Amino acid sequence: MSAPNQGRQSPPPERQTGAQLNEPTSTQPNEQGAAPSLDHAKEASEDQKSKLPSNPVHPLEKFAEEKSSKQ
Repeated sequence: MSAPNQGRQSPPPERQTGAQLNEPTSTQPNEQGAAPSLDHAKEASEDQKSKLPSNPVHPLEKFAEEKSSKQ
């Protein structure tokens, strides 16, 4: 007869992986380089703002002028 829930028991400690032994996933979890620096964010924002027109035209502005102008 087989053991109850066969295949669900943990392997012996010498065969367990790091995750099964509760080892940390990284020795320096905050040093993964995922976030850009604050300077990079500021530069990217300035770059995007510099490409924008100073006073954009409203999509309906041309239509409103045509509608209200006397012909």
